[in-house]
Amino acid sequence: MIIISKTKGFNEDNLGKYSKKLLSYSPQKHRFKFEKKPTELKILRILCQRPYFTGSGINLVNLIQKTNENNINQTVIYAQPAGEPDPLEKIKNPFKTFPVTFVNTKYPEIEADIPFPVAGMSDEMPYESTKFSTFNEEMLEHYLEGFSKHLNAILSKFDPNLIHSHHLWLITALCRVLFPNIPILATSHNTGLRQMVLSPQLANFVKMLIHDIDAIAVIDENQQKRIEDLYEFPMNSSHKKKFFHIGQAINTRIFLPPKHPKILSKNEPLKLIYVGKLSYSKGLPELIKAFKQVSQEIEIPLQLYIIGSGKGKQKDNIIKMGNKNGENIFFLGQLDQEKLAIYLRENDLFVLPSFYDGFPKVLLEALSSGCRAIITDLPGIRSTLFKKCGPSNIIQFLPLPEMKSIDEPVLEDIPFFIENLKSLIKKQLEAIASNDFDYKYANKVRDEFGWDKLFQIYLEKYKEFAF
Repeated sequence: MIIISKTKGFNEDNLGKYSKKLLSYSPQKHRFKFEKKPTELKILRILCQRPYFTGSGINLVNLIQKTNENNINQTVIYAQPAGEPDPLEKIKNPFKTFPVTFVNTKYPEIEADIPFPVAGMSDEMPYESTKFSTFNEEMLEHYLEGFSKHLNAILSKFDPNLIHSHHLWLITALCRVLFPNIPILATSHNTGLRQMVLSPQLANFVKMLIHDIDAIAVIDENQQKRIEDLYEFPMNSSHKKKFFHIGQAINTRIFLPPKHPKILSKNEPLKLIYVGKLSYSKGLPELIKAFKQVSQEIEIPLQLYIIGSGKGKQKDNIIKMGNKNGENIFFLGQLDQEKLAIYLRENDLFVLPSFYDGFPKVLLEALSSGCRAIITDLPGIRSTLFKKCGPSNIIQFLPLPEMKSIDEPVLEDIPFFIENLKSLIKKQLEAIASNDFDYKYANKVRDEFGWDKLFQIYLEKYKEFAF
């Protein structure tokens, strides 16, 4: 179990009003007190990130869409760089959005609620961001105050009877302090758990408040166990009732295999695809090296499509590395879900050699689209997938190297990691070249991981707390 010292690196005398409220909070047996028994479900949805760009952002968008389809009243608060257009404009009718604005260096003249770029749940985000590990007392107070202003305004305008927040982190904790009498459901994402390790100076502003969240949605037992350890949940049975398992879900209306099995011509290139942030922790440099070596070692022409965005030196170095020597590596940037689905259907092999990840939604999207797949054998992925859909040679698991830190491998193990990756790429390419296309597994994944099924799990939990 990880033991975190109180406000590590912070001077408690310098803390602001909201920071002190979080730090002084004690779990309580609060009861939900509505003046009148609710006659309709009114959900306040909260994301401390930008919609669409990350797994939690896609999760939010899918929840919004399913909520609209079920004619449930909702409003949404999310993080947004000042001056940028509302990303939810196309889907938000009839609900309202309340962006909490952060400094945008593209528009420095525009005033923002929070005086620095959006704080990222990962240290490498696909957009300009601030690391939580750099937060000091002043930054923490600005962050909490900026969200508090909008949360309090929404409470008076919208009067929700349920709050659904994403990430077991600062804003979910803040909601517990601000709204002790409203039920709060929180969805755990692994990047939030990661911040408990990467930003220990903030951990005690979160930990006790997460104990008092009313329901916590987790992917599986592995994620639940990590939460119990990281947040030091009491060792009793009562807290376990808070957790409910949701698995993962994708939009099966757009992620589906080709109508007819592919038939490859003799000289047609085989296509590999990577989807994710342009960062070292995703194993992208190792994938590029492995791809270049395989391209030189086999006669079949290959192409690698890299979809995603990033910021800073890591992104620049990865693009430079991919463009060197003129191999068939194409950087496509960030794509919306519809365009991504088209590319996945057109590609043959999905590769995600991450050194750290939860259960990547994009793996399910790729498998549903008819791709074969290679993914690092990280905890929970194999067991969850095989439990739902059974084992298959459609997906191959890449052994994880020895790790130096939570997302950084030991340098000496990298060559072995690349060799293993090359071996699995060749194995999968051999099956693809023989026109071994079978979309039965794709349809199994679609049956088990569709959003309709997942939303019903959420809906039952919403009704349990709101009425």
